[in-house]
Amino acid sequence: MIDINKTIELIKDGLFDPRQTWQNYLEEDHDWKETAILLTIPLVLISAILTGIFSWIFSSYTMFGMQGGIGATIKQLILSFVGIGIASFIFSYLARIFEGKHDFNKGFAVLSLAAIPGLIGSVLGTLPMVGILLSLGFAILGLVYLYKIIPSYLEVPQGKRIIHYILSLLATFVAMIIIGSILGLGSTSSSDYSSSTGSSSANGMFGEFSRQAELVEKAEQDSFSPPSGGRVTEKQVQTLLSTLQKVDEYRKTKEASLQKLGEQVKDKEDIGIGDLMKMASGAGSVMSVANAEMDIVKSAGRNWAEHTWVKEQLRIAVMQKDISDVVKDNYALYQKYADRLIQYGYAP
Repeated sequence: MIDINKTIELIKDGLFDPRQTWQNYLEEDHDWKETAILLTIPLVLISAILTGIFSWIFSSYTMFGMQGGIGATIKQLILSFVGIGIASFIFSYLARIFEGKHDFNKGFAVLSLAAIPGLIGSVLGTLPMVGILLSLGFAILGLVYLYKIIPSYLEVPQGKRIIHYILSLLATFVAMIIIGSILGLGSTSSSDYSSSTGSSSANGMFGEFSRQAELVEKAEQDSFSPPSGGRVTEKQVQTLLSTLQKVDEYRKTKEASLQKLGEQVKDKEDIGIGDLMKMASGAGSVMSVANAEMDIVKSAGRNWAEHTWVKEQLRIAVMQKDISDVVKDNYALYQKYADRLIQYGYAP
């Protein structure tokens, strides 16, 4: 149900008192349809209409190469709403891969609340002289809000927030370019687009995301009953060492590939859609690197729960050393392989 007073309050407080607004809205627990009616649709409509009116009154959009009028208003309206929906799916979908919560309702609320500064900035961007600076400033503020709101809504843990954020933005950016081209809303010419390359790269990116999500789901289903006392065997440590060695080799190979891709793109004056598709494929590689250890364990048919238990017991042994005979034995076992474990990135 439309509540214009609630909408105005959300927009105002979402800009000037964001943290309290986010918390209050989270506690109200709206589904995405309620959020769309209460906030997203009115916000996008108001922004598009005011931007269209002001861009007609002022000349700032024309100055910076954008066309005003009804056509631009409709284009902004479509892209804004579609963009929020697509980004909501991507951010919530990838949250699960990074041990967060896959909840489209929460994801839609996140993107709608974080869109407030950017959509206000698009209106202010029509002002002469200072418009472009205001628009840029509010767009950056929206990105900052988005980063800050994700932990409470999608529950992405601290250590994985940055990579989740970057990959989600990249995936959204690529998806919007593809959709813009398909719908004729983008500015990229067909000569810059290779359908076979773009399609395969995009499918590769989202296919990798899907594969990683399935990998995480399977790993979460693993269970392990540790021996009483928590004694680690030498075979378990040797298996851990072998896994870490393979992870190290895999990461070095992927990092070299990504570095080469970055150098190729950096040297180009004009980056076309084909290059963006390669970057999208690279995003899939980043994802596979982030979950390489889990992938290697599961692809070998081993138990992820046992793997993490062994690492935890060694960590406890390094910290405690001699609080019990079992810990002493675990610590002695760790010391035997410490140099190689540390060489491959394991430092308890």
